[in-house]
Amino acid sequence: MNKVKFYSILLFKILFFNNIIFSQSCDYFLRGKILDSHDDSNLIGAIVSIQGTNFFSQTNFEGEYLINGICPGDYILVISHPNCKTIKKNIILVENKDVNFFLEHHINELEEIVLQESKISRLRKSVQEVSLNINEVNSYGSNTLEEAINNIPGASILKTGNSISKPIIHGMYGSRVGIVTDGFRQYDQQWGPDHAPNIDFDSFEILQLIKGAAALKYGGDTSAGSIILSSKRKLPKDTLFGRSSINLESNGRGGKINSSLEKSFSNGFYINGDITGKKYGDFNTPNYILSNSGFEEASFSIDFGRDQINKGWNVKYSNYRIEPGILKASHIGNVQDLFYALNSKEPKIINDFTYAIEAPKQLAKHQKIIFKYFKSIGNNSKLEIGYNYQENKRKEFDLRRGGRTNIPVVDLSLKTHILNASLAGIQYEDHNFEVGINGFFQDNFSTPDTGVKRLIPDYYKFESGIYLLGDYKKNNSFLFEWGLRLDYVAYDSKKYYYQSDWENRNFDVLYQDFELYEVFNQILTNPKFNYVNLSAQTGISLKLSNTSKLNFSYILSQRAPNPSELFSDGLHHAMAAIEYGNLGINTETNHKFLVSLSKNSKRFNLLVEPYISKIFGYIFIEPTGLKQTIRGAFPVWTYDNTDAFLTGLDLSSKFLISEKLSFDFGASYVYAQDLNHNEPIILIPPFNSYQRLKYIPREENWSFEITNQIYFKQTRFPDSNFIFDYIENGSIVSKTVDISESPSGYNRINAVFSIDLKDRKNIKSNLRIIGQNITNTNFRDYLNRMRLYASDLGRNIQIQLNFKY
Repeated sequence: MNKVKFYSILLFKILFFNNIIFSQSCDYFLRGKILDSHDDSNLIGAIVSIQGTNFFSQTNFEGEYLINGICPGDYILVISHPNCKTIKKNIILVENKDVNFFLEHHINELEEIVLQESKISRLRKSVQEVSLNINEVNSYGSNTLEEAINNIPGASILKTGNSISKPIIHGMYGSRVGIVTDGFRQYDQQWGPDHAPNIDFDSFEILQLIKGAAALKYGGDTSAGSIILSSKRKLPKDTLFGRSSINLESNGRGGKINSSLEKSFSNGFYINGDITGKKYGDFNTPNYILSNSGFEEASFSIDFGRDQINKGWNVKYSNYRIEPGILKASHIGNVQDLFYALNSKEPKIINDFTYAIEAPKQLAKHQKIIFKYFKSIGNNSKLEIGYNYQENKRKEFDLRRGGRTNIPVVDLSLKTHILNASLAGIQYEDHNFEVGINGFFQDNFSTPDTGVKRLIPDYYKFESGIYLLGDYKKNNSFLFEWGLRLDYVAYDSKKYYYQSDWENRNFDVLYQDFELYEVFNQILTNPKFNYVNLSAQTGISLKLSNTSKLNFSYILSQRAPNPSELFSDGLHHAMAAIEYGNLGINTETNHKFLVSLSKNSKRFNLLVEPYISKIFGYIFIEPTGLKQTIRGAFPVWTYDNTDAFLTGLDLSSKFLISEKLSFDFGASYVYAQDLNHNEPIILIPPFNSYQRLKYIPREENWSFEITNQIYFKQTRFPDSNFIFDYIENGSIVSKTVDISESPSGYNRINAVFSIDLKDRKNIKSNLRIIGQNITNTNFRDYLNRMRLYASDLGRNIQIQLNFKY
């Protein structure tokens, strides 16, 4: 150790740790995980020791190590693992410390070990983030991105049956939740509650969830939060490895297969490919089959480039396709059918099991091309430039007369061009900055060949943004960060309105400038809108003690209305409702305060996250009446603005009962109120909680865990019921259609057994047996719009085989 380093350590101890120098309290600990740098898998049996002492620890089944009773000082850690070279790492210990080490451990390449303390960089440090690797996600048998986040407090899913879902964060969904893949925002036809994101999350390695619009580099309109999907950086060395998984399920009598292979070279070149296929037949509740509820999904991607540490480039192409069926019993012809469906314990249509997917159904395809380039400038700065092209095609099929069932009722094509550029790591004294620009152009085309009125019109959308991020960190106990973003959004659309609707809604007075010419009983319009939105975030991160930390953040976000909220006009067949957009909808402005208090000790971890939001111009959809069509009578839903108040609390904790047994607890609650109408907001998650008990024998290669999920009845919902009249036995009868009442609360018990199998021919394998709803509880979920017609899924047993080679 040189003299400068020695005196620096000595001065630091004298100034801040006099109690340690005089009392020599030796009660500090060092803990963390040893993981494979390629796939984040746990390295079992690694030895972590302190050179020259008797202190050591061996990693357990989870790759965890723990060394207790250490005095403060400067130590050399020695890390060894079978078939690997022993490596050493210098550690200065002046407090309890968590250190994760990432080793490259591969049977064919044992010459180099890459050691890093972190592989996942946090986007904003004063806002709580949740980071998961895909191996953790798959351990719970998740089949969709939304299911993957459902075990995180504060995150829920809005479902249309069992195969169509959207993420909810803090009670908000849709355009308020941003999804980022490989550094670019995902854009598909996400405007409807029954439109799932077109993403295969198995092709990524890391999932990050950020609550609140703190990820300003990707946009300022995501007031709920963002989900970031990314892959790890490639290593410049000669190696070849892959992974595969097979998943078989009892409910739906189907499964999933996924495989990926990566080849990299010492000169920085690499190439990898990924392929996934899923097929399921009709799913079932505890008591009956859900006819036409199966789905098929297929995706593949290829990724190649060159990473030379200081500079590099990357090209990626991905193609995704999904064809989900929609419950046949939900296809109603009129309001009377809806009334009878609501008052029946079983669906009106129950057929034998089949793998066939018939109308009503959806078909979505999404392909994407990405090009990225980066270069280090100076010691710390990094320039990144990227271009992304996305093409999304969406079709919806309904039961139609005259042999037209195979002709879609909705046929949309959305093309998006995105350009990003950023310069990060700009440093001045103790300040760090990042500046960047984003821009994109969208072209949406709605084919007129469907034979029905187009629900979403043709439109162009332009958007550009600029952001500046900064943080100030004087020491390890205090961090201040901030961010500003300015966005410009413009719409240019062409849309036909029935002249009677145009006049009844007073659009002929308010938007006379949009009128082009009349065609029979319709009028062609050219709505053009421009929005300028400001977003900001500021926060502090304060270390209260060696085990406690406080984060506080304020976030301002503004969101322009999306195409559905502005332009919807007609029968939305998949929703069995008539939807009307509103050209008068204004920008939505959200003020949000988030606080997180965490405590991490040797045996107990606790995270408490309260938040509060005031939203001006909150955009929502509400029922406004009934309308008779040639298809029958349908409820009419219209978009509008209001002011809203949301507050809630997320709670998660972990208690280490013993070295082998741990207990996790999580809970989430959201309170949402429409201030203008003085009523609750629709589709807000009820209070929910989970309790998980996990057993991991330290000397064995297996684990077992059991989870109890509790969902309470949602008692706060608006009254959206309506009355309809029909003729019964020659008399007019009035009935109330109750679409508001929430179902009863319920609880589900899930279990996971995992065991590592014996390695064979350089292949590491793992077997998981996963039970979902193992008590076969019959329930209906308030956040599943199919609850009006049928119960949710019954028991499901999964057998999952994972291979690494």
